[in-house]
Amino acid sequence: MEEATQAFVFFWVAGLFVVMGAMLAFFSKVNWQRRLGGALFGLGLLSLMLTPWTLSFSPSSGFGHLLGSLIGPAVLLAVGLYQIAFSGHVPVGRLTRTDRNIGVAMVVVGVLWLEAMHWWVLTPTYPAEVNKYWYIFWPTMLLGVLVCSSATYAIVGLVGEQRQQEQRLMLVSASLAIVLMLLGSLFDGPNVDHERFATELLFASADIFGVMVGAAVAVLLFAVVLAFYESQQPVPKRLDPPNQDQLEKASHIIAQHVGGEGEDE
Repeated sequence: MEEATQAFVFFWVAGLFVVMGAMLAFFSKVNWQRRLGGALFGLGLLSLMLTPWTLSFSPSSGFGHLLGSLIGPAVLLAVGLYQIAFSGHVPVGRLTRTDRNIGVAMVVVGVLWLEAMHWWVLTPTYPAEVNKYWYIFWPTMLLGVLVCSSATYAIVGLVGEQRQQEQRLMLVSASLAIVLMLLGSLFDGPNVDHERFATELLFASADIFGVMVGAAVAVLLFAVVLAFYESQQPVPKRLDPPNQDQLEKASHIIAQHVGGEGEDE
């Protein structure tokens, strides 16, 4: 099989399977379609993670190597957050307090695992140097945590009531992300250079800022188009006020259905 064909099958088709499978699994209401989506998602993800062996000649294999490196902490964080969420004050599917404690422990281990990839010897290395995709992923993730935590803190403060605990948790998450970004920009890890980290952090900041500006412009343009469209529509016809006969008929009908002798109003 030619190299171009291998890259198309094991990377691009696999990526398409991941996207299509996730959409079917999450949005389809038909059971067999959801099962098919889960199978496609798993098959595509497995193919991507095997690219260090199936596409060792391609730079894209570094992306699959990063996915394989992140699968452990990702599973711990996902399962841990699930157990925490469904062991709190929820009306259905409440888990036990033991499950909650296990979930907290799994989240802590997952976070420490990710930290060890920067500050210890677990840094994803492929083939003989730090995986270039790790330099992109880690600063972007920290910025994403900062943005999402800050936005959630503000939204909960505006629409929530007696949510001080949730706000404190978001504040701790945002503060932790800021501290980690500062430490990574000032100090070298065992394998990660602080100057390279700071550079990638600036690039990630520019990317996220661009996405936010683009989303804001899109919303603004949609609002302008909608307002312009509404201004071009004719004014809806107003009904004439009821005359005396209509009022008397309405009063008669209401009297037949409301009140009466021996009945409470």
